[in-house]
Amino acid sequence: MNERVMQFRIGLFVIVSGLVLTMMVVWFGETPSLLRDQVYLKVRYSEAPGVLEGVPVRKSGIRIGEVVAITFDERPGQPEGVIVTLALEHRYPVRAGSVPKLTRSIIGDVAIDMEPGSGEGFLPTGKTPVSAPDPIEGAVAPDPSKALAAATKAFEKAGDTLESINAAAAGLAKLTKSADKLDTLLVTWHDTGQNVSNAAKGINRFIAENEGNFQPALADLRAVGQKVNSALDEETVKNLREGINRFSNAAAQIDAELAALDPALKEIGAPTGRQSPRTDIGQAVRRLNMVLADVSLLTNKLRTPNGTLNSEGSLQKLLIRTDLHDNLNAMAQSANQAFLQLKVVLGTLRTFAEKVSNDPGVLGRGAFSRQ
Repeated sequence: MNERVMQFRIGLFVIVSGLVLTMMVVWFGETPSLLRDQVYLKVRYSEAPGVLEGVPVRKSGIRIGEVVAITFDERPGQPEGVIVTLALEHRYPVRAGSVPKLTRSIIGDVAIDMEPGSGEGFLPTGKTPVSAPDPIEGAVAPDPSKALAAATKAFEKAGDTLESINAAAAGLAKLTKSADKLDTLLVTWHDTGQNVSNAAKGINRFIAENEGNFQPALADLRAVGQKVNSALDEETVKNLREGINRFSNAAAQIDAELAALDPALKEIGAPTGRQSPRTDIGQAVRRLNMVLADVSLLTNKLRTPNGTLNSEGSLQKLLIRTDLHDNLNAMAQSANQAFLQLKVVLGTLRTFAEKVSNDPGVLGRGAFSRQ
């Protein structure tokens, strides 16, 4: 095989491949729309939810075209809206008066259905999107999803109504079962009314029999009221009011004293690691705690780890050494003698104080006699 034949075959293969590729692009791409015999129609909608290029256009359920362009209505003097350009198959003419209606399914699919018109002739169309005539008015079908939501709410309300009816029926059934008890209640109520009537008759009879005693009793009661009024004169009422005011003042003073003691009580119950207290009682308690802590330290020093008395401590030596005992005894005797002498002095002072208390003028007479 020479080189010339090889080049011919390669060229033939490239040409065939290009033709196959071109056919695939034509049949499976967007190019077939250029080869179809189509006309163009413009439709104006106030709103076009879900409309995109490629949305099908149907007539009596048969696809006759698709959406090729979507623009806003910017014409002067016209309300805002959307202009949708439709590409329709020329072999499917649309009668005049037809209305392109935008519909949506429950699952969200969008389509434009051409509702049949009753006019004569056919709708004017253009060979190209630019040459299409002025837009015609389209319609938008209700959204089925919104209708489904409204129906769902209606079913919920109907369910609540049925529940209320069932509850009312159950209550009526209970009332029917209680009919026998209702008869018993009516009989009992009748008997009770008769008893009340008899009791009222007895009360009337008692009042009629003792009518003569009621007048003296009322007179005595009126006399007692007059005595109470005479006893509660202005001075007594004034004294009672003063007593109540004093009691109120005493209660207020007690409240003030408790309020004054509140800081001290708070400091007494406060934790030990708190700052220095600011009241006298808090200071006293703090000092007592310090003294007890010092005593605890002292006892810890006097004890050994085993709990016995420290033999090297001062108390142990005081118990063992006799000379310390003698010194303490001598000190105690000296203190006893001093106390005896102090007792004599205190007796003399007591006698002097008694004389002065009996006759305070003694001090003045003694001073004048010396002068």
